[in-house]
Amino acid sequence: MTSIPLDQAMKLAEKIRAELAPFCERVEIAGSIRRRRPFVNDIDLVCLPLDDGVNALRARVLAKTQPISDGPQTILTRLANGVQLDVWIAQRPFKDMFFNTPTNFGSLMVCRTGSKEYNIYLCQLAEKLGRRWNPHFGVFADGKCLASATEEEIFKALDLEFVHPEDRER
Repeated sequence: MTSIPLDQAMKLAEKIRAELAPFCERVEIAGSIRRRRPFVNDIDLVCLPLDDGVNALRARVLAKTQPISDGPQTILTRLANGVQLDVWIAQRPFKDMFFNTPTNFGSLMVCRTGSKEYNIYLCQLAEKLGRRWNPHFGVFADGKCLASATEEEIFKALDLEFVHPEDRER
């Protein structure tokens, strides 16, 4: 696993984010870069593709990288310099006569920002509250999604004030 200094990782992540932005309604840097860790092992991006833009986003990511795995929600690749790029694909909001499903962008941002230990803490906290946090889909109670679209919603559903990324270490 290749580890690089934060400033170098941030420049690389910003460049990749700019290249993916035309394919996305929203694309944000997550992971250890967002937590401002001094050294970074991979670059995590959370993307909300444009309507019908998932295939174009996927093609752009895979065009200049070496694929590790390519699934419906995640594209894991290796860059030419050996750094791993993890692209997390959020679902678009969906509404019809029977269902109103919000995006899971906020839940993915909390989960992919981490840290792993902090995510475990949030899952345990949800359980103590009689809720369940599915890191990829949101906070649920009695089968109903309470929060998923924004990080603020996730924290509120867990009875927490918003926690800044740099403070999400355990």
